[in-house]
Amino acid sequence: MDEDKIADDLIFGKLRVPMLNNRIAKLLIQLGLSSNGSIRPYFPRVRDRDDVGVLRCDRSGVICLSRTDHMDISHYEGMDNLDYWGGKNKVIAESRDDNQRRFDSFSTMIAGRVWMDVGTGAGTALDAFYPVALETIAVEPQQGARDTLISLGYETFKSVDDIDRSDIDVASLFHVLEHLTDPIETLRQIRAKLKQAGQGVLIVEVPHARDFLLTYLECEPFMNFTFWSEHLILHTRGSLRLFLLEAGFNNIVIKGVQRYPLSNHLHWLRHSKPGGHKAWGILNNPKLSEVYESTLNSIDATDTLVAVATT
Repeated sequence: MDEDKIADDLIFGKLRVPMLNNRIAKLLIQLGLSSNGSIRPYFPRVRDRDDVGVLRCDRSGVICLSRTDHMDISHYEGMDNLDYWGGKNKVIAESRDDNQRRFDSFSTMIAGRVWMDVGTGAGTALDAFYPVALETIAVEPQQGARDTLISLGYETFKSVDDIDRSDIDVASLFHVLEHLTDPIETLRQIRAKLKQAGQGVLIVEVPHARDFLLTYLECEPFMNFTFWSEHLILHTRGSLRLFLLEAGFNNIVIKGVQRYPLSNHLHWLRHSKPGGHKAWGILNNPKLSEVYESTLNSIDATDTLVAVATT
């Protein structure tokens, strides 16, 4: 069988997976990250669907779902309120640490510049960066969320293609790329809206396929929790870099970030459930978290990857 062709299906127990409908797996093979024989069953299901399994590429380490035909942009466009995130108050509380980290990392890059956030959701990132950005543009497919953002005064569009300009300085996707069935085309659309010749900057944050809980601890309760029908791919450094290069970006720098501290990992091992960073907050010492993140970075096992690239 030719390596640039994907198998007709894979078998998860009694579940036959129609691989020909898998756009992400096809893309991995087309880019040379995977071959037909390197993509194998990894986990039997995602947390919210019995008919979607999880695959892993032996060659690249990339994790993807067994199918993508269950997901497209209409899935998000059809949602009409902020209940998707549990309401904005919940989002604000749960994203506070992430947005503070992002602000600390990227505020100087965004300050005084035209900034576009793609897949902005409930808008907590907008709230963080709006005070320093010269101009803020949001892209959000969900009608209810978009209406709320507009009512708050944010310039908001349904899609990147709706933006009629090509002078944007910085674009960001915070945990958005993994939701897209055609991620490289979307990255190309974003690049077209940025200043060219190296003047435009892209920031991408994604979950990491080499998360310590997956690769070293092989924590099955965590797998039951973290694999989700909307996360079509978990990237490695190599796959994220190649996606960005394929979309035309350059000067790519990728670093590991650990969103959840040691307390969270210990809690998974002891209680097999999330929330350890809250339940065992007594362990959340900033110095300990810094050393733990550095250690996980040294073995490429952080839970998150962040890439910065230019046009």
